[in-house]
Amino acid sequence: MKKMLKFNEIEAMLPIYVKDTGNCTEILTKDESFIKSATIETCIKNLADYYNISLYHNRINYGSELGITNKVPIVINENIVYVYVNAREPIFRHDAAYGYVNINSVKEVFLKDGHAAILMNSGHVIQTRQSIKSLKRSILNGRLAKDIYKEKHKKS
Repeated sequence: MKKMLKFNEIEAMLPIYVKDTGNCTEILTKDESFIKSATIETCIKNLADYYNISLYHNRINYGSELGITNKVPIVINENIVYVYVNAREPIFRHDAAYGYVNINSVKEVFLKDGHAAILMNSGHVIQTRQSIKSLKRSILNGRLAKDIYKEKHKKS
């Protein structure tokens, strides 16, 4: 029986290379971690389809509000905002080296092996390839995007 993915429980989606399969996505939830045999881009598109949002318009709207063009946070709703994390060394050209982390699942950001690491609420530790400064900036942009969402969708 195929395992049903609960999109609202996803803490992080990270690219992983599986031998004899290729690029896959490791999905972390608070209870478990499993590998889906789809690329990170496909998983993000499936997430956006599930929540009925446009990734293109998300990037245009929140990118212009935040004054950034790359690594724009993906805002699903007021409770779910994903930010980019540089998760691994690219293996080949056009390889997906970025993963996505739900900012509400981040417990702590700390230095490990010269790069930033993320301690999730579930206890998972995600090692990144970026500096603490750039990771904290991404998380801050995610929080600002969340506030922008709340402001735009304020009930009157």
